[in-house]
Amino acid sequence: MKNLSTRVVQKGVRRRSLVWQAGTVLALGALVWSLSPRAQAAPSATVVEAVQLPAWVERNGQRRPAQPGTQLRANDKAITANGSRMLLRMDDKSTIKLGEDTEFLIQSLETTRAGATEPSEQKSTLKLITGVFRYATDYSSKALGNKRELNIELATATVGIRGTDFWSMTDAAHDAVCVFEGKVEVVRDAKPGIELDKPGAFWVVFTGQPEKPAGQATPDQLAKFIGQAEMQPGRGVLLQGGRWRAVAATVPGVTDAAALRSRLQAAGYPAEMVTKDGRHEVRINQLATREDAEAVVKRLQADATLGVREARAALAAN
Repeated sequence: MKNLSTRVVQKGVRRRSLVWQAGTVLALGALVWSLSPRAQAAPSATVVEAVQLPAWVERNGQRRPAQPGTQLRANDKAITANGSRMLLRMDDKSTIKLGEDTEFLIQSLETTRAGATEPSEQKSTLKLITGVFRYATDYSSKALGNKRELNIELATATVGIRGTDFWSMTDAAHDAVCVFEGKVEVVRDAKPGIELDKPGAFWVVFTGQPEKPAGQATPDQLAKFIGQAEMQPGRGVLLQGGRWRAVAATVPGVTDAAALRSRLQAAGYPAEMVTKDGRHEVRINQLATREDAEAVVKRLQADATLGVREARAALAAN
């Protein structure tokens, strides 16, 4: 009787062990599936590719000078000053160009990929708080079958982007959108969406005025729109690998050098401090050409609040 009871108990233990093992396998399988690329969308980054100084990146309420290689994530802002520009590169190689006096917010940004060699799908929500914005899809990305679903909010409208090249702007006076290639849909309030699907199609609404039908931009308007977001060579452009620098000062006191570096950084210049032979050099690296470095030197000297007097342009090797 005792042996029978023992066998029953042993069978029960084995049965529970098999059930536990099966449950563990299923749980592990579910975990692997939940962590696979098919089940999750990964947060993605947008990288600053070029900057026409001065400009900033704002994260958690703190501003730092923008420079090539800086990554922007969800809830980050890109900010340009008067006379400045910024070029951003998204995960799918699409570009975002920001004109001067622009404040741009990435609200959400994520990329889903079914497998390492499969096309990607990007879903993002962007906001143009003020200023000028241009978006262009990368052609190689389109050829690979990558998809995108982007929306950009303006002051009074939302623009749905499905792969295209277009310009938009917003300020206190008006919102405007112009398509160079492809199509976008402009949605405003609860009204039906307005499709802009021909090159040069143009929509604008002025604050306090009735909305008018979309029209066609003139050649002069198109040239103006394109120019507003393009980098201006020789006017303070930073690029990765740029070999020129603007030397703001070389001083013996580390305290004075650190204070100058802080003032420049607050003003939107990614200044660094290098110590050599007992002296401290405050400089801005990665400028594309001598003309760009000289333009930054002039701009620093023109701002009396920075305290820059004897700045100079120099090759990075010097």
